[in-house]
Amino acid sequence: MATKKTTIAATAAAPVAQPAKTEAVKAAEEAKAPAAKPAEKTAAKKAPAKKPAAKKAPAKKPAEKKAPAKKAEAPAQPDRYELADMLRAKFEKKDVSGVNEKIAVEIKAYGDAEYYVYILIEDGKLTIEPWGYIDNDVHIDMPIADILTIIKGDKYDFEAKAISGDFYAIGSLTKLLKVKKALF
Repeated sequence: MATKKTTIAATAAAPVAQPAKTEAVKAAEEAKAPAAKPAEKTAAKKAPAKKPAAKKAPAKKPAEKKAPAKKAEAPAQPDRYELADMLRAKFEKKDVSGVNEKIAVEIKAYGDAEYYVYILIEDGKLTIEPWGYIDNDVHIDMPIADILTIIKGDKYDFEAKAISGDFYAIGSLTKLLKVKKALF
């Protein structure tokens, strides 16, 4: 029985291990403590630090969310003025002098919003405006995403889109084909 008493006495006398302090907690305590004199700092550095008996796992930092990489391209949903400006920039260098008649095309672009763009070929000049035009030869309905595909210069198959129902036109097919030939 004597061994049990010794063991119990030894256990009771043993110091309790303190939880390990993280670097952030240590830095905060050092910042709060008054500035020590240079002699005290060197003495503190030379004294060996007591290590706690049990180590705690370091606290995990919350994972930071990374912003998705942005592609350098046209905005996903331009407004009607931006859309007209992008179309103007795309077709400004096209030679439409071969079209010897007036052709007015109204495009209804739809998506999150609905915009109208007016394209006029008259006297060998091309005009693109951000509004609808009632007296048109051809009215086209197409998604804004398809217009952006055309603006970027990617391949766009008008016939396949018309057959699938993504693109449709009402009006003079002859004038629509002349506009397609002049601009594409």
